[in-house]
Amino acid sequence: MTAMAITSVLAAAASTGIAMYSANEQSKSQSAIAEYNRMANEQNASWQRMASERAAQAEQFNSQMAMFSAQSQADQANMNNILVQQQSAQLRNQADAEDRQAREQADRIRQEKDRILGLQRSQYAKSGVQMEGSPLAVLADTANIYEQQVADTKLLANLSSEKKRYEAGMNDLVGNFNLNQSLFESAMNEKAARLSLSDAQFAEKAAGAGYRINMRQAAIEQMSGNATARATAMGGYTALASGIGSAANTGMTYYGTRPGAKP
Repeated sequence: MTAMAITSVLAAAASTGIAMYSANEQSKSQSAIAEYNRMANEQNASWQRMASERAAQAEQFNSQMAMFSAQSQADQANMNNILVQQQSAQLRNQADAEDRQAREQADRIRQEKDRILGLQRSQYAKSGVQMEGSPLAVLADTANIYEQQVADTKLLANLSSEKKRYEAGMNDLVGNFNLNQSLFESAMNEKAARLSLSDAQFAEKAAGAGYRINMRQAAIEQMSGNATARATAMGGYTALASGIGSAANTGMTYYGTRPGAKP
């Protein structure tokens, strides 16, 4: 074998070794990068899931508190309405009591009227005055005064009792309005809270699903990187095979050109 042939074989072998080493190192680097990317992606997926779940859980807690607040609002509205009804009932009871007092006062006035008229008649009779003319006019005036007193007493009592009944009616009206408004607001607040709770529960489930998707994606990316690394390694083996073939060809060429070599 000539020096040139030997040099050619050695050069082919060196080139093959370098290519093989380079491909092997590049394959290792690609595998390491794929592993690092997988770990980084999985860590990011874990952090993202943790942040999303915590936010969703916080929102669920806030929604539950809002539902509790809405129920408390409804309970308070019902309690206020009960108090209003009690106040209205008290006003009506006071009005009824005033009517009774007015009737009793009217009865007492009439009893006093009868007593005074009887006393006047008795005095006229003792004095021998005939019950005609001025004595009758006096008795009539006396009776009329007492009847006016009875009427004014009833009027005053009626004004007071009717005022209380009016206040009771207004209390009922305003109380019913406030109750209906509060119950409506409570129902709407509770509905909004339930929707928010549903959204938060969905977000928590979505966080878990997103985490699983990201983990699978990290695995897919690692597999892709490993496939690239294997392809690089296979390229090194191909280069090795090619180099070995080239060296063999060089040797065969030299062997075939030696003096006395068999054709």
